[in-house]
Amino acid sequence: MLRNLLSKKNIISVITDETKRKMLQYICVFLFLGFVSAFMTVFNILNEKGSLTVATSLFSLLCLVNYILTVKGGKKGLVISAVAFMVEIVVMLTFFVISGNPDGFSAIWVAMLPACGMLLFGKKRASYLCLAMLAILIFFFWVPAGRALLQFGYNETFMMRFPILYIAFFLLSALLETIREITQRELDRLRDTYKYLSAHDYLTNMLNRTGLAELRKKAAAEKELAVFMIDIDFFKNVNDSYGHDAGDLVLARVAEEIAKISGNEVCRWGGEEFVVWFPDAGKVCDPEKLRKGIEALEIALPNSEKMLKVTVSIGAAKGADNFDMLVKRADELMYQAKQNGRNQAVSDF
Repeated sequence: MLRNLLSKKNIISVITDETKRKMLQYICVFLFLGFVSAFMTVFNILNEKGSLTVATSLFSLLCLVNYILTVKGGKKGLVISAVAFMVEIVVMLTFFVISGNPDGFSAIWVAMLPACGMLLFGKKRASYLCLAMLAILIFFFWVPAGRALLQFGYNETFMMRFPILYIAFFLLSALLETIREITQRELDRLRDTYKYLSAHDYLTNMLNRTGLAELRKKAAAEKELAVFMIDIDFFKNVNDSYGHDAGDLVLARVAEEIAKISGNEVCRWGGEEFVVWFPDAGKVCDPEKLRKGIEALEIALPNSEKMLKVTVSIGAAKGADNFDMLVKRADELMYQAKQNGRNQAVSDF
């Protein structure tokens, strides 16, 4: 499972998918702590640390159970293992504080909680968990009733200073987690922006060829298709007479009208050409209706009271051919419409 998540094919999806990223983090932490506690169990057996041996062996077993839940249980297993681990780690660390074996060293493992907690549970839930552990430390190290329950004789300096060290670790971990969260949000925003821009034409906000190809991949198996190739008539005259700002406005408004009338995604194929792809030829709109709709369109020019009107030439093809063949056929029909005098729709259906 770990090798699969870290494969070249999946590593990007692991980084960008929150659930997969959490799963990878849980798996790594469970495996790490499981191996460490298993090693410490062997070490404790050799040094005849009875209660400590039981504790580390039990924790190692629980890490294995958590690992299985994470790998096999999906999102539900992820939630169960997270909650279980919260309880397990607090109980384990509390036992370490109380027992102190060997020679008070076990209590030092508490210092790992802030970093591991932030990594696994996020800043909010980890903060609650860390504060609960801090309360436990204060009770056992600073409160007389708690000190009376300790099974190990910590020196006064350690009991006074260790909770302060723990607070420092907690604050540092919270700061690093805050930086990570901000960085992750910015990466997610930039990824979404890049994904959108890579699939859309910046000027018209319609699909580009890449976006249309992605749309076709997501669609159901292609049967009989339809493709419209649409070209704005005499578009160069618009740029020459009114400027490129006006030309840009015409492109955007015509694209909007095509999308509105066709009821489909529109692709800016290049220059003043647009393609509309219908995955189901039985639901294709009337190309003549589309032509008339654009002919009736009035476009207000910037800083002018003049209303600009344009026309289009349309080639419409449908059939069981593949997409590329239909585009070629629609392109031929569109040029036929231009040769016939423009402002026409020529179709093979």
